[in-house]
Amino acid sequence: MNINSKKYDTPDERRDGLFAFVWCLITGAVIMTICTMSSFLYPFNLWDDSNSYLTVGKSMLRGLVPYRDLFDQKGIYQYSIYMLASLISRKTFLGVYVMEIIACTMALLAALRIMQLYLRSVSMPYILTPVVGMVIYTAKCFYWGGSAEEFLFPFLMWGMYISLKHFRENYPEPMSYRRVLAGGVLAGFVFNIKFSSLGFYFAWMAMVFFADIIGAKAVKKAFISCFVFLGGMASTFIPGLIYFGINNSIVSWGKVYIYKNVFEYSKKLSFAERMAFLYDKMTDHMYDNKLVYLTIFVGALYFTLALVFSFIPEDKYKLVKRDIIVIPLKVVEYVNIVMLLGFLILVIFIGGVSITYYPFPINGFTVLGAVSVGYLLEGLYLKIKREAFNDILTKTTSAVMLAMLLIAGIAGYFISPNVPYMKLKKEDLWLYHFRDYILASGIENPKIINENGFDAGLYTVTDTTPVCYYFQTQTLNMDEVLEEQKKYTHDKIVDFVVSVGTPAEGVDDYDLVMEEEFVPTGDAVTYYLYQKKAE
Repeated sequence: MNINSKKYDTPDERRDGLFAFVWCLITGAVIMTICTMSSFLYPFNLWDDSNSYLTVGKSMLRGLVPYRDLFDQKGIYQYSIYMLASLISRKTFLGVYVMEIIACTMALLAALRIMQLYLRSVSMPYILTPVVGMVIYTAKCFYWGGSAEEFLFPFLMWGMYISLKHFRENYPEPMSYRRVLAGGVLAGFVFNIKFSSLGFYFAWMAMVFFADIIGAKAVKKAFISCFVFLGGMASTFIPGLIYFGINNSIVSWGKVYIYKNVFEYSKKLSFAERMAFLYDKMTDHMYDNKLVYLTIFVGALYFTLALVFSFIPEDKYKLVKRDIIVIPLKVVEYVNIVMLLGFLILVIFIGGVSITYYPFPINGFTVLGAVSVGYLLEGLYLKIKREAFNDILTKTTSAVMLAMLLIAGIAGYFISPNVPYMKLKKEDLWLYHFRDYILASGIENPKIINENGFDAGLYTVTDTTPVCYYFQTQTLNMDEVLEEQKKYTHDKIVDFVVSVGTPAEGVDDYDLVMEEEFVPTGDAVTYYLYQKKAE
């Protein structure tokens, strides 16, 4: 365990960058292989959102511009991630799987660094990393894999690390401009993936601002830091502005990504209604993600007790000091954690809309539950430490790490709600039946439109590029969406129509050529395929 009971490990002992990255990469690969439906263990990622991101991402390589040529509501970096994924594979989710492993690796590396801030041993953060990953990514709110929340998650975790590190090790000194700038850059990436998690960075910068004023009495520095932070955020907009500027679509970006998400997607509710909605949805998410919130609750209880103990004087003559099992904690550290978590939750739900995967970023705070357990285990070890026992643990650390990775993998297999989908085969999926029919039709570069639902995956498996702005049926401006889609069937622009759940309407010039009911794990859904009649 290499525990030093008198002091924390030195910086040199902790800056084991390559080993830490490799360990998190291995752990991330194991977890993602089990938990995401983009993995090769699954026949296909059936989530319509992930398919729409991949459709937009690979369409960017073919000259189409998000918001201008294709309507969807996530940030440009989300589509850029999927664009890179499509370079690996355009017809499968292999590329997305690789990108998810990278995102998971970086998130776990941040979690490891956070644990190193509090734990006294070299080994314990590594031992706990697979457990943290298992708890985070087996949650129901992880969903099927590939969400915007999943890809912005590492940018939140590294922001959490910077913030916790500052208030633990440097406060009341003011936060350096370099760290403030880094925080702004991280916030900018979050904004340009999905800005509903920006509440975290509002609290992050607010804590820096008031801590500089109250702790360091550096009023001027506090205000300058705000501009440095905003400058960091602004720098992340530059690639997008260049891209949209070249393609004359800056207005389209602002209208779709900013205006529609803020003013049309959110519900119009009073403050009281929003608070009631927040309470209802948070209780629902806690019930659906019990292991996550149990871990967060353990961390919250432990850190609260640590704060209480910080106000209780300790007998300096005691042989066994309290800090053997209780983390020494400053009030400002506790306030910082509460602010980060509180504003993250508030802004996620403030719009009055919630879907299963929305609260996934909250899962990052499970790392503090792991810190609590790890610190108690270290205290127990120090209490019963014997030389022979110490030698055994020191020599078997690698074995313990691998054992924890194996346990986390097995637990993930039994806990992840996605695992039942592994039993499906490609030949079981309606997608591949429809694909085979379309490819056998002999139509070169078939034009497809997806009606009565989001992108069901037919664009992906046929590697086709949408021809309609509303390439899938969106939930905003339904009259406009349906009118635009019907124009493409009325004028017989598209060769095939796939309809989800209900038969398509206004397809008199099309023949119903395939109809298939699909029962993945829940309710049955019927898919319909129409082909344009021969002239």
